[in-house]
Amino acid sequence: MWNRVSPQLSSPNQPYSLREALAQAQSSRIGSTARALRESLHPVLRQKLVYSIHIIICGVAGYTFLFNLKRFLQELWEENLSTAVSLEVLRITEKFSAAAGTRSITTDYAKLDCVTSIVMGLLSRSQPLAFWKAFLPVVYNIFNLHGATLMARENDRFLKQIAFHLLRLAVFRNDSIRKRAVVGLQILVRNAFNYFKNTTRLRVMLTITLSELLSDVQVTQMKSDGSLEESGEARRLRKSLEEMADVRSKDLLKDCGLPVTALEAAPDGSSDNMWSWAEVKHLSKCLVQALDAGLEHALLDSVVTVDRYAAAEGFYKLAMAYAPVPDLHIMWLQHLCDAHQEMQSWAEAAQCAVAAAGVIMQALVGRNDAVWSKEHVTSLHKICPIVNTDVSAEASAAEVEGYGASKLTVDSAVKYLQLANKLFTQAELYHFCASIQELIIPVYKSRRAYGQLAKCHTSLTNIYESILEQEASPIPFIDATYYRVGFYGERFGKLNKKEYVFREPRDVRLGDIMEKLSHIYEVKMDGSHTLHIIPDSRQVNADELQPGVCYLQITAVDPVMEDEDLGSRRERIFSLSTGTVRARVFDRFLFDTPFTKNGKTQGGLEDQWKRRTVLQTEGSFPALVNRLPVTKSESLEFSPVENAIGMIETRTAALRNELEEPRSSEGDQLPRLQSLQRILQGSVAVQVNSGVLSVCTAFLSGEPATRLRSQELQQLIAALLEFMAVCKRAIRVHFRLIGEEDQEFHTQLVNGFQSLTAELSHYIPAILSEL
Repeated sequence: MWNRVSPQLSSPNQPYSLREALAQAQSSRIGSTARALRESLHPVLRQKLVYSIHIIICGVAGYTFLFNLKRFLQELWEENLSTAVSLEVLRITEKFSAAAGTRSITTDYAKLDCVTSIVMGLLSRSQPLAFWKAFLPVVYNIFNLHGATLMARENDRFLKQIAFHLLRLAVFRNDSIRKRAVVGLQILVRNAFNYFKNTTRLRVMLTITLSELLSDVQVTQMKSDGSLEESGEARRLRKSLEEMADVRSKDLLKDCGLPVTALEAAPDGSSDNMWSWAEVKHLSKCLVQALDAGLEHALLDSVVTVDRYAAAEGFYKLAMAYAPVPDLHIMWLQHLCDAHQEMQSWAEAAQCAVAAAGVIMQALVGRNDAVWSKEHVTSLHKICPIVNTDVSAEASAAEVEGYGASKLTVDSAVKYLQLANKLFTQAELYHFCASIQELIIPVYKSRRAYGQLAKCHTSLTNIYESILEQEASPIPFIDATYYRVGFYGERFGKLNKKEYVFREPRDVRLGDIMEKLSHIYEVKMDGSHTLHIIPDSRQVNADELQPGVCYLQITAVDPVMEDEDLGSRRERIFSLSTGTVRARVFDRFLFDTPFTKNGKTQGGLEDQWKRRTVLQTEGSFPALVNRLPVTKSESLEFSPVENAIGMIETRTAALRNELEEPRSSEGDQLPRLQSLQRILQGSVAVQVNSGVLSVCTAFLSGEPATRLRSQELQQLIAALLEFMAVCKRAIRVHFRLIGEEDQEFHTQLVNGFQSLTAELSHYIPAILSEL
């Protein structure tokens, strides 16, 4: 009989049906006549009834009319009877549950199948509003009596069914049914607090059921212009999930026939209320995050082949949203890894593999059934900061029917570590490869797999040789290029007025990324908007930009080393950080912008100021995505004389670095001749030493010198003297290194140094005695 209920009632897009309204009116005895029955209906439904009868009268006559009317009334009676049967079954189930609570009957007390199977049967069929009004008090009472049994792992299937149907009802247009679904979810939360003292396990279960529900719910709909937008079902589901954490729930509890204390969670023998609105808000936020990630991924379907950055971020948000469920978390990390490999973003793909391995390793360490320890998880965190170092036994909470930490094994973790090693090798980030091999070795040691151990150590040998080769190279190793991109314009949507740092392959130049981003965002412009690229790094005031134009500001930036002095006035030459190849993890970036106080970008040395902008990103590179938002931006300004002193100090440091840094792979501690010659030629050769001389002309001759403070003047002269002293020392070292074929070049260097000294003596007479 239950199957005869109108299918319209099970659709979240339909309000009351005509048949349900007539059935309710009839069952509540609102009048004994047809006229009274008709007048009791809502005006819209009354119009439906009149229209239906009109069609019957106009379409047929006589016997046909009577036959159709009889069939209509028969179906109405059957639906009314079906509702009555469902309510009676619900009432009997409640009585049976109460009897089972007193152990006065014989039943299966381990799982209470007799109760759970009936409840699931009722939920799996379409039910009218009258049923849902009676359902919540019954379920509340059943959980009060048998909560410990129903919340046990043996009843996971029952809880999943309850959660699934409550989430399904949370999508309904009928606000009364939707709000009852919210209260039903709160009852589940209350029992989680009551028996587990937290919502960890319930969060896993709701996340799983939400994932299953989203495969059935249409979260997007087509707009008139052919683009996609969020559907009404998705909006109602979000509203319901947010209302779960609404502290103003007492009135709603009364409307649902529940006591105002229904959400108090006090375990047996305790007077403390375990309910925590803060934790419920966190649960609600996690579920909304999963919904939004699924919605954003669906909206990206039309541009996924063009905007690979947004596509990767879509997979990333899904992976993070489903982090409570290891199976789903790893599945989306795999999709993200595949997307990066298609883009040849090897480092980002490797980070996805490391993150997947981290999920498994955490679960194994939490269960104390693996060869790894917390220290190994910490080592993995240094490679991929997204790996959580707080190892706990929460992985067991993910053991829900069809999903579970039991699927997470040592072999699967090793598989992802080996994939990460392969991808990091392609990215030439060998220091990461060494750390990963050291995590794989303990597994093979515990198994005495000597063949695999031999392969690991051979691989380590090759890795360390590659690192030595990078260190010995005269050209500093650069693994990637970085660009600051600012978005200004309504058509950018969520990106509007935000800044990101992009990580690109090392062969991508500024013109390349300009062309790439132009191609991506030009297709998003409509007839009333155009795309314009700001060609410099000046500060942008979004309020002063031209309306109807979307702006991209793209600037090359340099990564900042951990121990780097950002306040140094030196010209920043990234090659100064050569020597040992460090773990190339960066979360700070900078760029310098020249400017003058008169508004011009460029000016003479005496007018040229410099603004150094330091950017902090949300997370560090290499990351699971190609771009990270800028969370903090700071600026420093250097005066013209500070710029001049910085330029000279930069050249001095570069030259001293070549003299003092041992570079030879043969261990003879001698600097590289070619690199030394290049820097010397740029420092003292006659044709290029105008930089130092121009500084003297700008700041040490006539009136400009009188405008300098005494301290600035002394610092400038000291910098010049130190520069010349290091040049003199470098020329002597160069003479000891060269052969007969470089004698002529050495003579040119000596002549250039002497000429430069003579010129500087006009401004600094003491330089002759100092040198």
